[in-house]
Amino acid sequence: MVLHVGVHALRSRWGQLRGSADKVAERGDASTSYLLLFYATECAIKERVLSRRGQRDTSALETTHDLRKLAKELCLPRPVSDHLAGLDRCRVTAHGGGRVALADLHQAWRYGAKLNEDDEKKAQASLLALIAWCEQD
Repeated sequence: MVLHVGVHALRSRWGQLRGSADKVAERGDASTSYLLLFYATECAIKERVLSRRGQRDTSALETTHDLRKLAKELCLPRPVSDHLAGLDRCRVTAHGGGRVALADLHQAWRYGAKLNEDDEKKAQASLLALIAWCEQD
């Protein structure tokens, strides 16, 4: 079952998740903070897409966590779209390494995969930049 939520719920939730991410980061739990930021960004992008389309809820969207795919129709300006590329660069530090695909990044943080700390900080900056763009749009 897929749950569909409205534009207003998405807008409210992205702010709540962003605030929660800040509080969790203050307690020193970086991975959980990044996970919350990922979901805040997802809500923000979905809200912007739906608002621009004039649609009411997420039933109009493909079910995905791929921020690049979601943001594609927003025609993000170059500096902001570059942040999406930065999200594809998180390297796994265990089990032979490798990179985590953007669509799977939330899973890496949700399940506690050990990622390169510098990569995670860059991903955090990218997520914050995307949220800031959504706030201004």
